[in-house]
Amino acid sequence: MIKCAFVALSLTLVAAAPAMPANCIGCSFAGRDLRGADLSGVKYVGVDFAGADLHGAGFRGAELAGADFKGADLRGADFTKARLAGVNFRNVRIDGARFADAKLVGIDWRGTLDRATDADVRAILHDCAGCELQGAIIEGRDLSGIAIAGSSLQDARARRVRLIAADLEGVDFGGADLRGADLRGAKLCSDDERARFGVESGGPVRYADDVVCADFRGADLHGADLRGALVCRDGLPAQSCEPVDPATLRYRSNSNLDGAILR
Repeated sequence: MIKCAFVALSLTLVAAAPAMPANCIGCSFAGRDLRGADLSGVKYVGVDFAGADLHGAGFRGAELAGADFKGADLRGADFTKARLAGVNFRNVRIDGARFADAKLVGIDWRGTLDRATDADVRAILHDCAGCELQGAIIEGRDLSGIAIAGSSLQDARARRVRLIAADLEGVDFGGADLRGADLRGAKLCSDDERARFGVESGGPVRYADDVVCADFRGADLHGADLRGALVCRDGLPAQSCEPVDPATLRYRSNSNLDGAILR
């Protein structure tokens, strides 16, 4: 009788476990308790995880487009090799989450980075193109080496942040506080035709018109170190890039770079 009761209890627990579909469009798991759930390899579009408890959940190799995780608990979640596009991670708990080899495009991280450790922030921004980081508080953090090309850091509080050798091509720093920031060796500009230079008679070397740089319009750059900033041809590693001259950087970044250290 005891054995039968144990089997019945086990079956009840198995039946109570959340059954997660492998493919889903527009499903809602908002507010659900999905701690430790295995969502490896799922393909979800427009799925709602807002406020869900996904502590320790596995999203290895998952493909998520337009998913909403606003306010969710993602501590210890595993997004290794996941492909995420247009995902809302606003105000989530992200401590210890893993994003190794994940591809992130157009992610909204507002309200999340403020509470994360430097290591966690570096992990989630190691490859995050076109991500929304507006108003992020990253003062004094060491985020060297992150790759956030085309992302927005408008109005960010980033005094003394370390962004050494980071990929910041096309990043919008409009209105950001970058006083004392360290951007030495950062990739700030890109050029599809890097080899094409024009030299005016008796004048300085000028880059081609298709150079695009990080936008520092309205940013406070007093004391910011931009020495060794690079212009790179799209797709080339940093070691193949070349220094961008101050005149080009000023022109293409929409800023006089007042107070910045350029040489």
